Amino acid sequence: MADRGATSIPLRRLLPALAVTAALGLGACGGEPAAVVDRDGTLRLTLSEYRIDPQVIRVRPGRIHIVARNEGRLPHNLRVRSLDRERGEEVEEFGQFSPTAFPGGLVTGDVVLQSGKYELVCTLGNHDDLGQTGTLIVGDGS
Repeated sequence: MADRGATSIPLRRLLPALAVTAALGLGACGGEPAAVVDRDGTLRLTLSEYRIDPQVIRVRPGRIHIVARNEGRLPHNLRVRSLDRERGEEVEEFGQFSPTAFPGGLVTGDVVLQSGKYELVCTLGNHDDLGQTGTLIVGDGS
């Protein structure tokens, strides 16, 4: 037997309110993670399936030493690429890095960068397409 004191709302009237609530909730979750600021010129990164941590790093222009530990189960590497390029322009890579790191191993290298935005990527297989990327902001990022 139904409770006569209960109020029911037709589903067609409830759906727009649910849609607005969901949109507001999703909007708060989006965006790029906050940048981690490097202060000593050595970037310490973690590589895993299919992620580079931290995902956004801010550094000073000049020489940067990178140490990336592979904590995943698959081999990984690391490359620094320019994000400041024209459409169709070839991807420019910076720095010299040690070869592929197997699980538990390290990728290390030095790079000299001017102010701008750069992409950190694992170029093995399609790891970058699967999300193994990061953003390196040098100086003010311009």
